[in-house]
Amino acid sequence: MTEPDLLGASGLLKAASDWTLFTHQKADGDAMGSASALFETGTLAGRRVSWVSPTPLPDGYRFLAHVEECQVCDGEFAFDNLGTLYIFLDCSNETRSVQGFESRKPGTRFLNIDHHEDNTRFASLNCVDPGSSSTAELLFRVLRAGGWKLSQTAAAALYTGIWTDSGGFSFSNTTSRTHRLAADLMDLGVEPSLLDDLINQNRTPEGMALWGRAMSRIRLFGPQVPGSEKGIFALSWLLQEDFAATRANAGDTEGLPSALMRLRGVRLAALLTEQAIGEVRVSFRSREGVFGAADVAHVLGGGGHTRAAAATHRGPLNAALVEIPLLLEERYAEWSAAH
Repeated sequence: MTEPDLLGASGLLKAASDWTLFTHQKADGDAMGSASALFETGTLAGRRVSWVSPTPLPDGYRFLAHVEECQVCDGEFAFDNLGTLYIFLDCSNETRSVQGFESRKPGTRFLNIDHHEDNTRFASLNCVDPGSSSTAELLFRVLRAGGWKLSQTAAAALYTGIWTDSGGFSFSNTTSRTHRLAADLMDLGVEPSLLDDLINQNRTPEGMALWGRAMSRIRLFGPQVPGSEKGIFALSWLLQEDFAATRANAGDTEGLPSALMRLRGVRLAALLTEQAIGEVRVSFRSREGVFGAADVAHVLGGGGHTRAAAATHRGPLNAALVEIPLLLEERYAEWSAAH
């Protein structure tokens, strides 16, 4: 991502007086942090800003500014205002957010700011950099290149997005630039210890009860390599009745797939979550020493980052519990033969 690319995105923001921000389904810390920061920055610069999500925002990041102003649109959104700049944040494609993109008016302006490797470049201007740890990191570079004034509130939101999508600066997508930008945000007033409390000490008893159910079902399987006496794959699952019994919600699963990666010797983990009859969401996480999470997610028609991806399995949970392990072992056989 070059300086002219960053300036192009900033220029489009400066040219519009009305912004509508879109985050993806089941928004995470990166999407919400990016939207919060851009909402704050635009408002301070005199822009009329709105924020739209296809699903309710999770409770875990409600400490971020402007979250209460987000509107939920679970149907078709009318992209019919030629004077508005429609901004998609952390969306690898237009279908990850609200419906109605295909019905947009000719001449409507769209800005796509994202860091997913499989982004489809669907907007009028695509500011996409897979080399960024997070959309928040990329957005910070855009705003800084354009000379936008950043408040301490916006800086905290950007830091939240960077922190969450880099796994607290522990994932392989963390670079020296990521750390330098985080330091710059600290210079703007960000307090890491305070944000760590807000990000990590926000679990509810209901959510922890849900995690307990998933942890009690962990299966370890696959090839045994040094350090993984019980196999390099971990799998667990959640039923719809688990959410009802614990009174937890979908947002309470955030962080759970990554938690499975803490098992000794595990190189890839899968969390299966029953969505409805005949539909299961599968979240994959992986680390070096095995094929990427996105590789197997793509087989199921999903996508995401190299080491963090998701897909939907069409069929009952019982079938997924058989087919996903088979898929992982088959993919490993292909991968190991090539390595």
